[in-house]
Amino acid sequence: MSEHYFTEKPSSSPDRQRIRVSVRGVEREFWTDSSVFSKRGLDFGTRLLLDKVSLPAEAQAVDLGCGYGPIVAILASVYPNSQWIAVDINERALALAEENCVGLTRVKFVQSDGLTKLQGYRFTDVLTNPPIRAGKPVVYRFFRESREVLLPGGRLWVVMAKKQGAESAAEFLRTLFSKVERVARDGGYHLLCAEVER
Repeated sequence: MSEHYFTEKPSSSPDRQRIRVSVRGVEREFWTDSSVFSKRGLDFGTRLLLDKVSLPAEAQAVDLGCGYGPIVAILASVYPNSQWIAVDINERALALAEENCVGLTRVKFVQSDGLTKLQGYRFTDVLTNPPIRAGKPVVYRFFRESREVLLPGGRLWVVMAKKQGAESAAEFLRTLFSKVERVARDGGYHLLCAEVER
């Protein structure tokens, strides 16, 4: 039986693969592996987020559930003055993200179940393609924890498929944030932006 991508210490046999990603004028190669989300290539939801997200030039951002690192690697290149923390519970995924971000000096890596190890820090933006297979309680905990670490006016960016509960997630986000909007929709995926009151 294969392990989930949200397994803390994967024990499956390594199956390293190299993939190429081109988005927003950035082309990078990434190492992926077994027990890591979307190991064969960039998934549609992540591509939608990367295509449509808009960050401040000097964003202080978190890639929550970073996997092998496509969000942080691409956006740290698009926004060279931004600073990032990439977070994942999966130690194999986090090691890959660190390897895939070589040369990006404004990125730090933290192994954590959600944002528990970042309490006390404050950020302009949190971005996530949440671990749907971990279940709604985990996903909604990610939303609550994100609200706690965002600055006034800070934003949580969430990409989810409609069939995976994007509309109910938007309703839940409205209980936590002053403003929630659907920024983009494509291929059954929604990109939501939830903003903290200024």
